[in-house]
Amino acid sequence: MNKKYFYTILLSLLFTNVFARSMEFTSCKTYVKVEKNLEKGLEFGLQALDIEPENSYIPFFIGQFIYRKQKKRIEAGNMFVEALNRPDMNIENPYRVGKDQWIRTVHQAIARESYNWFNYGVDANSNKQYDNAIEFFNIASKLDPGLTGKCYSAISQIYYNNNEIEKALEFIDVALGQTTDAEIIINLKISKAQYLRKNNQVQEAFNLFQSIPEESLTLSAKNELFFIHMDNNDCDSAINLGVNLFLDMEMDPSITMAALSQLAFNIAACYNQQADVTYNEIIEYMSSEDQSNELTENHLTKSETAKELYSLAKDYYRLSLDYDESDVPNESTKTLKRKMRNDIRKIDNQVIPALENISK
Repeated sequence: MNKKYFYTILLSLLFTNVFARSMEFTSCKTYVKVEKNLEKGLEFGLQALDIEPENSYIPFFIGQFIYRKQKKRIEAGNMFVEALNRPDMNIENPYRVGKDQWIRTVHQAIARESYNWFNYGVDANSNKQYDNAIEFFNIASKLDPGLTGKCYSAISQIYYNNNEIEKALEFIDVALGQTTDAEIIINLKISKAQYLRKNNQVQEAFNLFQSIPEESLTLSAKNELFFIHMDNNDCDSAINLGVNLFLDMEMDPSITMAALSQLAFNIAACYNQQADVTYNEIIEYMSSEDQSNELTENHLTKSETAKELYSLAKDYYRLSLDYDESDVPNESTKTLKRKMRNDIRKIDNQVIPALENISK
């Protein structure tokens, strides 16, 4: 008898007695382990899946020794998920992890794989393979339910970056429901607030921020809250937050110049809006019939306030230009900065003299 054939039969009988009841799975392992024929092994392995629905070692074997060798990570991951859905059983070759822990069963072996699939998702996302990334994160969450919050947060960010806001909100809600870690919950809430703002659900975004302790807000979270105040037409709150935030962001080397430029521009826009409101009140008074020396003095004071606000706006427009690293400086920002200077002159040269004439 041919020796190779003899050992093949012997190995097949060993597999059959210990890990399989079906000839299909025996054939699968023989083709994979002895013949090195993965395609033929897969053919019989897939048949064995249906024949032995309680055998978790079959999908584990297909995932580990066929799909992974073929570099089919999504298919391998789905086989591991299938194995977890079946009763646990021993693996063929137990192995030790560290000094004392032995991996002896299918479920124990698969539990060690979850972070591999999470990292596959991170790599796919970095390479802009978004569909694959979502698949990997989904698989990782099933391989280890403890990763669900982290995985679904990553999936929601992919949908957000691709402007699928409803999907992003759907997955971040799942992540929030699956997470108990206080720090992770805060980060998820901040992300959700960002998604809500982009989805024009500004009040809901603001309410969500109200549930987060102020001391837990990162600089990026405060930056997001600043824009929520702006979208809520609350420039007073935006300025109160933004001025100190800008100083803190200037001191943080991880903050990009573009982020500083954007924040400075929007602080300027808030001061600009407040100045315009005050200026329009003055012009309205000057054309009204209800005038008095007391009201005129009040509007002369408002004129100084408007000048101060325009000056602050001009300073922040200048800061925005200073931090703008683009090859061509933003012409609209330069125009707005010049306009602030002209508006101050207009108040000095036209508005204040006109108010002083009213009081004579």
